[in-house]
Amino acid sequence: MSGDIKEGSAALPSKWPGSGGLQSKSEVVERGHPVWAEIDLAAIRHNVGLLRAAAPGAEVVGVVKGYAYGHGNPASAVAMLEGGATRLGVARVAEALHLREAGIGAPIHVFTEPPPEAAGMMLALELVPTVYTPAFADALSDAAVAAKRVVPVHLKLDTGMHRVGVVADDVSDVVRRLRALPGIDIEGAWSHFAVADVIDHPATRKQLDLFMDLVEEIERGGSVLRYKHIANSAATLSMPESHFDLVRCGVASFGLLPGRDFAGTDLRPALALKARVNMVKRLPAGEALSYGLTYELEHTSGVVTVPAGYADGYDRRLSGTADVLINGARHRVSGSVCMDQFLVDVGRAEVEVGATATLIGADGGDRITAEELADHVGTINYEITTRVPSRVPRLYLNEGPRG
Repeated sequence: MSGDIKEGSAALPSKWPGSGGLQSKSEVVERGHPVWAEIDLAAIRHNVGLLRAAAPGAEVVGVVKGYAYGHGNPASAVAMLEGGATRLGVARVAEALHLREAGIGAPIHVFTEPPPEAAGMMLALELVPTVYTPAFADALSDAAVAAKRVVPVHLKLDTGMHRVGVVADDVSDVVRRLRALPGIDIEGAWSHFAVADVIDHPATRKQLDLFMDLVEEIERGGSVLRYKHIANSAATLSMPESHFDLVRCGVASFGLLPGRDFAGTDLRPALALKARVNMVKRLPAGEALSYGLTYELEHTSGVVTVPAGYADGYDRRLSGTADVLINGARHRVSGSVCMDQFLVDVGRAEVEVGATATLIGADGGDRITAEELADHVGTINYEITTRVPSRVPRLYLNEGPRG
């Protein structure tokens, strides 16, 4: 794309592929996009408001890593802030750079240490670093001293998930080392639950107890922690005692259930994935469809081509198992999903070229959810949305007032 694209409340640099939101379905058609994602920003605002109400004593960190779980940035980030989030969270410095270049000034937490060479960039972007290794802490200190600044950091504690973080036995030594480094202020401490998606799981209580013990140890050593945080979306909705000062909400902000135990929660799915039927045929009984010719027509049927495939994040394992909605009715994906398209046996139904096929989302009184597709594939709902790539344009609906 050339020039700046307007998305949310900020102009986006064209160097970010796929980051520009389209303004209308007609624009989708005019630009030749056969498949697109519709992102309901009002749903994101609603969901963040619900999460904020669930944790009234805490700030909400809107987690927008992974291109906002596939929903797109910075429009999703703007909607979160409009819904009541006060901070944002990402996994990588490049994700934060994207938001800063779009004019977003809210505090941005980076949950994973980048290579030490990126310490200066983190200061330049005024990010909130996570720290858990001496090498990165030293680099951050050097960058802070060079810039004549003090950088507030959040110490990551490993309470049982064992991805990254300081283990319990090392916490006192690490804190002493951090306190001795010039330019470093230990502003917060945090950890992450491994199984909060299962309500009342004993491992979650064990992690919370250890986190509270380690926080007490840190503060007993003389550090005043402005922010303590461990709650993710699931804990925000189910464990008030875990809320502390911040709650970090990603999956639920987008209307995706944090786990099966949360069915019935008033979360509104924000993403729909749609495509325009680009061919319709009548084929006789006995004809077979798609790669491998694994699907055979039992009757003379209408067969439609949907121009979406696994290069659009629509998993090949949905072949022969998932349904799509066309004109409000369910039809089964028929034969193998290809890279850019798949076929659907619609039987006697009348379908015209240009009809909308809904792969995720609602049509009429029915809805296909990310949870439904995840069950077919054997994964989690937010892997389904996160895998929708940048070649699929985002059509943003219900934008808030522009500042």
